[in-house]
Amino acid sequence: MAFVFRGAVSALLLTVSFVSLGQCKEFTFFHENVLGTSLELRVNASDQAAANTAESMALTEIDRLCSIYSHYDNQSEFSRFVATQVGEHVSMSSELCEVLSLCDQWKSASGGAFDPATEQLAKLWRQLPASGIRPSHEAIAATLQELNQPHWNIDPSTGNVTRTSSATLSLNAIAKGVILDRVASSLLASNQVHGVMLNIGGDIRVAGKISAKIDIAHPKSDAIGGETLSSLEVTEGAIATSGNSERFFEIAGQHYSHIFDPRNGMPVSHTISATVIAKDASTADSVATICSVLAIRESLALVNSLEGVECLLMTESGDIARSRSWPQVDSQRGTATTLVSTQIETGTHEMSIEFEIAKADDSRRYRRPYVGVWIEDKDGFPVKTLSLFLMQNDPGPRWYRDLRRWYTDDQLRKLVDNTDLIATVSKPTRNPGVYKVNWDGNDDAGQPLK
Repeated sequence: MAFVFRGAVSALLLTVSFVSLGQCKEFTFFHENVLGTSLELRVNASDQAAANTAESMALTEIDRLCSIYSHYDNQSEFSRFVATQVGEHVSMSSELCEVLSLCDQWKSASGGAFDPATEQLAKLWRQLPASGIRPSHEAIAATLQELNQPHWNIDPSTGNVTRTSSATLSLNAIAKGVILDRVASSLLASNQVHGVMLNIGGDIRVAGKISAKIDIAHPKSDAIGGETLSSLEVTEGAIATSGNSERFFEIAGQHYSHIFDPRNGMPVSHTISATVIAKDASTADSVATICSVLAIRESLALVNSLEGVECLLMTESGDIARSRSWPQVDSQRGTATTLVSTQIETGTHEMSIEFEIAKADDSRRYRRPYVGVWIEDKDGFPVKTLSLFLMQNDPGPRWYRDLRRWYTDDQLRKLVDNTDLIATVSKPTRNPGVYKVNWDGNDDAGQPLK
């Protein structure tokens, strides 16, 4: 795995660079409502037909894996196991057994900060917001008693698994990473696909002959075009970000994180953003959740003990901590054991736009429509593209032209600026369809406009 640091990026949209392989070309696909969020798929493929086949294969494999790991689908293999009675034995697929074993390993390695039964705490807290009352100490203690016991027992000789607790369970903290790894592996097994970049809701897997430049969203300015914490160029690796910037709930006017500490039963607040880079998405996904729960120094100690794993953490007060070998722009900005204060620098002007893409009536996934948001100066010249959603089905701007006004203006922009306007951002998972765009009043060169 290679992580090459290219310097902090404050520009809105990112350049995604791909390794050339003979006559292979880049193809990009976007879908909404995939695993409850958005999917970006980039493939380095021999031709359009191979890319289309890869898209179909990826979606089919995601559906297959969801039928194993999802706790939202009552008919999934995992949901059927959760519905069994304590003491009941079930025959389980090797794919689900493997993930349950990984959960046991991460629970042990994190000292209990990772626990699939944390869903029981989420259930307890989220049933109360309408009443405006927090759960009682007695209710939290009773829930923790259910959590503090094994939830299954795996017999490796037979593959049978026994349910050993009645706690509500979820694989949300690991399943997305596992799915990213397995989809990437299945696509690379095709002789016509040589590189894959998968981004599902901000968790990213890069594999094969491809590289991606990735921005890490600032949790206090995570709209498109907002401040970024760092930028990485990733090849053969994964990156995941966990935090509470996109999802929270409210009780009596107070916001609470959707992430809970299974050791004390409380929503966590000290770490508002935890980004992890690792060799595989399963590890990145799991460790990002763990780092959102553990105290900063505990997180750093754990990550520094793991081979090929690094983290970038931000506290509620805005301090930043980095693991020992996290790629950084400047050695003066911090080490693995120090916290560095940081603040978002804002100009005198800021414009915020929110827009929503309508969901399909049947709640199935759907292709993201083309959307462009840009700024023109007083003469009508395009000085800043704030956001661009598109499906690039062929090299070059064949389908961009459907955004007629943006496309015409972009031809003017290209006369002076040959920038790739496709973004890849690692950030906490968000719900599909709702987007925020920020503009700081500057043009593409960072100069303030009149």
